[in-house]
Amino acid sequence: MHDNNINTLRFIGAFLVLFGHAFVLCYGPGGGEDPISDWLMRYTGYRAKLPGLGVAMFFVLSGYLVTRSYVSRHNLLVYLEARVLRIYPALWVTLLFTVCILGPLASSLSVGDYFAHPATWHYLEYNAKLFPDVIYRLPGSFPDNPRPGGVNGSLWSLPVEVRMYLIVAALGVFGVLRRRWAFNLVAVGIVVFYVVAPEHFFLLPELRRERVGVYFLLGALCYINRDVLVLHWAGVLLLGTVAAISFSYGKTFYNLLFAIWFCYLTLYIAFHQRIRLPDLGSRGDFSYGLYLYAFPMTQLGIMLLGPEHPWLIVVTTFISSMLLAVLSWRYIEQPCLRLKGKLPAGLKNLFDSRRRTAR
Repeated sequence: MHDNNINTLRFIGAFLVLFGHAFVLCYGPGGGEDPISDWLMRYTGYRAKLPGLGVAMFFVLSGYLVTRSYVSRHNLLVYLEARVLRIYPALWVTLLFTVCILGPLASSLSVGDYFAHPATWHYLEYNAKLFPDVIYRLPGSFPDNPRPGGVNGSLWSLPVEVRMYLIVAALGVFGVLRRRWAFNLVAVGIVVFYVVAPEHFFLLPELRRERVGVYFLLGALCYINRDVLVLHWAGVLLLGTVAAISFSYGKTFYNLLFAIWFCYLTLYIAFHQRIRLPDLGSRGDFSYGLYLYAFPMTQLGIMLLGPEHPWLIVVTTFISSMLLAVLSWRYIEQPCLRLKGKLPAGLKNLFDSRRRTAR
């Protein structure tokens, strides 16, 4: 029996993003959302739709697990190596697939003009870094789709993820992660600053991105306080009630209270001993690949089948994206993750050998 529901929740989060984007991309600008999001956004914090909740779930779990990763290692180089191996190899392959295979098929330009266009290679080079931001368009792509030009809008969250990794690294280097009181002070201060003056928030460049950064910080806060944090259904009910009461008193604090409740609920489901969701990660962690490929495969499905039947697009996107996600896990992500710890060990051995030679 699996110990927790983390992989299943991550998979569900990726599917929520796929599902919501399928309708948005079929309907086009001003065309509305999926039937669940139209109702849901009236009550969620930050007016989150299904894709927003899926990303929020990712960031809560990421904040918890990434903070645990640094604390368990206490080694900056090993930590950074693990983060790079998790994010970048699969991303680079997705970008190559998008630019070299999908782009020419979907572009209104000739193959020669497409590959000669500077924007084609700018897309690849700029997005490969995930800093300071990403771009979403390839020249001439999907010209007849309701949302023409857009190739992979889901990439927006990855620069935020990388910045939050670096924040954890900085807090670890300065010893903040080892002192619960210090981390609590820093995390609460950051969150309060965002609530009071979001337009002047200093960590991330855009309000939509700052919101998911808050979810990450809440996940990290829960890990640092794991020894005193009790995950219980009564806590879910209490925090949900407090958030619901605050709904009538303005969005500012309701948004934060909703985020706190959502974080607690996510971790409650993830770690509760008696809640056992179907283990969707038993054969591999396909959630990241599903997240990376869903948007471009949705656009391709709309180009081939038309935008009139979004439910059909959901099905075809899920099948095609899952195939690519499985290949990504088997041949890119899993082999790269097996390299964890080898780079720092190699550098340490090189340093030790040079020190012995110097003696």
